[in-house]
Amino acid sequence: MGDLGPNILASSIVVLALMVIMGVIYTIWTQVNMRKKRNYFKELHTEIAPGREVMFGGGIFGVVHSVNGDRVEIRVKSGAVMDVSRYAVQEISQK
Repeated sequence: MGDLGPNILASSIVVLALMVIMGVIYTIWTQVNMRKKRNYFKELHTEIAPGREVMFGGGIFGVVHSVNGDRVEIRVKSGAVMDVSRYAVQEISQK
């Protein structure tokens, strides 16, 4: 058998380089997705207004009754009005 040392070293360097490249790509991909999500929620929270149908964190749907700073009153189907954080709103229905 020949000397495998240089071949193993070269293979290890290539694998390490590929792992570094994949790590950089993953980091960039994650940052882009986080930026998109941050912009989506920033826009969403500025569009909350009375009369809009929304879905919030737990999958509960309701209609915005009023907005008081960081608190939003949501009227649900039963007629009850719930006081929730505006940041719990996940989606505004496009009715």
